[in-house]
Amino acid sequence: MSTRVMIGGTVAAALLSVPLIAVARGGVAGTVAVGEAVTVAEHAAGNPTAAADPRDGTGFVAWIATEGGVSNVLLARVGADGRPGAAVRVNDRPGDAAPHEQAPAQVAVGPEGAVYLLWQNNTKVPGRRFPASDLRFARSVDGGRTFSPAVTVNDDAGGIPSSHTFHDLSVAPDGTVWVSWIDSRRKDAARAARPKPATPPDAAGHGHGHKHGMGDEDDLPPSEVRVAKSTDGGRTFGPSLVVDTAPCPCCRTTLAFGPDGAVYVGWRKEYGGDVRDVVVARLGAGEAAFSAPVRVHQDAWVFPACPHTGPSLAVDALGRVHVGWYTGREGRQGLWYARSDDGGRSFGAPVALVTGPDVPPSQVAVSADGDEVLAAWDDRAGQGGRRVALARITAEGRMVRMDGVQGRIPALEAHRGGALLAWHDRQAVRTARLQRR
Repeated sequence: MSTRVMIGGTVAAALLSVPLIAVARGGVAGTVAVGEAVTVAEHAAGNPTAAADPRDGTGFVAWIATEGGVSNVLLARVGADGRPGAAVRVNDRPGDAAPHEQAPAQVAVGPEGAVYLLWQNNTKVPGRRFPASDLRFARSVDGGRTFSPAVTVNDDAGGIPSSHTFHDLSVAPDGTVWVSWIDSRRKDAARAARPKPATPPDAAGHGHGHKHGMGDEDDLPPSEVRVAKSTDGGRTFGPSLVVDTAPCPCCRTTLAFGPDGAVYVGWRKEYGGDVRDVVVARLGAGEAAFSAPVRVHQDAWVFPACPHTGPSLAVDALGRVHVGWYTGREGRQGLWYARSDDGGRSFGAPVALVTGPDVPPSQVAVSADGDEVLAAWDDRAGQGGRRVALARITAEGRMVRMDGVQGRIPALEAHRGGALLAWHDRQAVRTARLQRR
């Protein structure tokens, strides 16, 4: 059926294979109300991530704080009243962390209440423009009050310095801890094997407007999307598994799990001709290899650099896969949402969250609560400042808009009866509870 959907002041024409997504605003029965915004960190804070204990909804907000050139991972517990407790330093070695907007410290909570943290550190490498990085992991079995000494997740640690970053962390319903990231070990090994030039060139560019393959970098092996898992509560991690190659080099990866035991990984992939589209791959229960990546939509966005804006992925209780992402394709610039009803093998036509020629690369977060989904995104279309927009997508496919908050880079974790929202506001981290009416 053909329909036109009005969302956030924009109109998207779409041929939908998902139920009609209608829009309603405040006052609708069953909506989710945003509670009081409270400050978790006042200054020197990087963008946050959020998690909730599946048993009682106790919340946790993580971020990287940098002062005096030293970066540490901090965690605050958020009670049912929305008030955060005192921040706890997670990393046992002072300064063993590095901030990055697309590589924040990730927090997750297991089914029995264990709290897990994942972050990157940095090591400067002579002759290279950007540092090497390892993925560090710590766990708490006392509700986030204390943490074990950190372990390294990537299984090539101690070898040729390489990049392991743009990571995600999630816990499967059976308690298995999964980590995804972009890995450059093969590229860096090939680079290290080359004769050294008299003046080493800069490494591949990782900033906005930098192309990641230049000159003699073009014939190096591509980076990879990898995953690793822990079946002993995060004490150790097994060998990493390659999901796919040629990811866009500086867009974060995302993880989610289906009720049938499937593992889903989403990322932005680079195709030929500098096309950078969002894809999803699936690992079925008992399978040894991920499926070939499936494009969420044929955006065919040509961009000869990395936009620093990865997708967000969620799977609801019915096994439907939900994806939010940004594209800069001319005529489609903005944030979009799409759903798969067949385990990520195909996706329905996308629905616009916010679009327009003035929408720059922005972040979106989706999180499933039963058979419904909550979404939060940067609404930066024609506004003087940044604002986080919010919506609930019902099981029937109806999108219910909610009042947003002032800020940027939202993190969202739904749980039974509500959700925890965290966001960045200048140098501060703020949070609010979302509760069902």
